[in-house]
Amino acid sequence: MEQFTSFDEMYEFVQNGIGARVFTVSVIADGGTSMARVYTTHPEVYPVGGKKSFAADTNPVWIEQVVEGHQPFLGQDSAAVRSFFFDHETIESLGCGAIVNVPAVKHGVTIGSINFLDVEGSYDGHSATAAMEVAARSIGLLEELLTAYA
Repeated sequence: MEQFTSFDEMYEFVQNGIGARVFTVSVIADGGTSMARVYTTHPEVYPVGGKKSFAADTNPVWIEQVVEGHQPFLGQDSAAVRSFFFDHETIESLGCGAIVNVPAVKHGVTIGSINFLDVEGSYDGHSATAAMEVAARSIGLLEELLTAYA
């Protein structure tokens, strides 16, 4: 599978397929206790380097499903977004009410997540499957950044 050579190339691929009003990429950071943002389409709201702590900012079901279970998270509507994300008001203020988060997995270990947000009803099971392909093609980019956030 051909790897993306840049985050901009990845985002262009996303815009031509799955679509995303807001798109971010994160790597596992701080010895596995948080996620650090390494790419964003909205740096004024979600800046590169911003972190979400697993203990304080992240729903444990999401961690179990995405980080530990290597499965996509699909929130098809605003109710799902509100129930899983502490920053749901920010997400909604950007016009988003649907989300897909997929793990980037290398050798059975999650090294990051690729995060797609768009208007309510934008994503379904096919979107989650396509997002997993994007994640698989992003491993090389994420690996390059892991040590910076370890």
